[in-house]
Amino acid sequence: MEQRMKSFFSNAFAIAVLLCSAGLLADPRSVNDGVYTKEQAKIGEALYTQHCLLCHDKKYFRPVLERWQGQPIGVMFTVMSASMPESNPGFLSEKEYADILAYILSLSRYAAGDSELDYRDGVLDEIMVEARKK
Repeated sequence: MEQRMKSFFSNAFAIAVLLCSAGLLADPRSVNDGVYTKEQAKIGEALYTQHCLLCHDKKYFRPVLERWQGQPIGVMFTVMSASMPESNPGFLSEKEYADILAYILSLSRYAAGDSELDYRDGVLDEIMVEARKK
């Protein structure tokens, strides 16, 4: 009986390791996966016009996103929310920064999806910046 229990737990552990490894090898989500909604980008556009356009014209972000390729969009979100707007860093709510980021993705012609870009619980750290799929 004891040998069976050891064998059972050993097999269960091996299966758990395989399942976890399979999850780690799966492709992470990217900005190409429709990570924001059109409505969210529309809200972000109004915020962008009010708080960002003075320093960053609409053509500014394509090369910025190119430089961020291979990194989680959460890093860009953190930089934005900690340092922008320059006159009052951190002034906006996290939701407002996420809305602006959605607008930036729309400006760069990443496709919208069915769910808003979520800024809570580290979700942005699981979405990688990639070149836009054409």
